[in-house]
Amino acid sequence: MNMLELEVRLPSKEQRASSFSRRKPMAEVSCRMENGSVRDIVVPLKVGRMLQAHSIGLPMDEEAAFDSIHNLELKACNSVLVDMLSRRDHSVSEVHDKLACYGYRDIEIQAAIQFALDNKFLDDDRFSRVFIESRLRRGWGRRKIEIELRRLGIEPSDIPGYPEDFNDNGDDLERAVALLRRRTIPESRAREKFLRFLVSRGFDFSIAREAVDAVLDDGR
Repeated sequence: MNMLELEVRLPSKEQRASSFSRRKPMAEVSCRMENGSVRDIVVPLKVGRMLQAHSIGLPMDEEAAFDSIHNLELKACNSVLVDMLSRRDHSVSEVHDKLACYGYRDIEIQAAIQFALDNKFLDDDRFSRVFIESRLRRGWGRRKIEIELRRLGIEPSDIPGYPEDFNDNGDDLERAVALLRRRTIPESRAREKFLRFLVSRGFDFSIAREAVDAVLDDGR
């Protein structure tokens, strides 16, 4: 059976603006068949725009027509991934979750990710090293860094050379002391407030306590 034509309905600006879900609004596509039946599908917004702008050559055999739509989805998925990585580096898990929120199917996501991995556009080891070094420069402690890495789908123990190549307790102590020296000593409950501040930045309690003792004993 042939597919004769497509009708594409894009979400309105109001619908896109009012969406509180992490999942992005999708485009609706009605596919009219030669027997008069209509098959309704949803596709990512970018794919809907591509279908509006470029005909897939209808009429066409139904299976071939859906293959053409899926090929457009893969092309769009690759395009979104490249655009994402042009802004900043991402972890593999982070990319997967973002593409899923746009509505791409897992088969297209996995193909796009594999292409990016094969061409070194994505590299969790590289991403992890840059991420850790940048967070250390911001004064983050090891615990906070590890929590954030796990949120991004990276297990710290899987990172080559971690933690030895990045920091040790001496480094953490120096960063903690440096952070406190940039702050004014509170007039009341200084020890408690400084400890809470350092722990919130991801420093172990023992490191935080040692740093607070060093700063307060110096009077600065």
